[in-house]
Amino acid sequence: MFDQVHPDPPWRRGDDRQFRPPRPVWVNLARVYPRPEHIRPYPSGWDVQAEVPGTQSAWIRTAAGGWLAAVTFTIRRGDGNGGGVPQTAWVPAEAIRLRHDAPARKDQRKRPTSEP
Repeated sequence: MFDQVHPDPPWRRGDDRQFRPPRPVWVNLARVYPRPEHIRPYPSGWDVQAEVPGTQSAWIRTAAGGWLAAVTFTIRRGDGNGGGVPQTAWVPAEAIRLRHDAPARKDQRKRPTSEP
């Protein structure tokens, strides 16, 4: 039954977009990790509600028609202790925006939007 299933579907033009080198973005962690209601804050826990700098290496198109961004970013503790934990994740398009405080690549200077 599963002998006809391919783990990597064939790539088709328009399915994804890669950025080499990765481009600088802001990652809104509150959109990636929504805060549950009725939960008490823990100030020394990992701050997953902040907006943090990151880099985007790709877009992929989902079967539902949306876009996900491949981003690398660091999650830090809420109290500022420790160096943080680097993450690479697929996040929804609405969770990122281009960073303008970092040097832009030549092909980005004319396109200020982070949308695919």
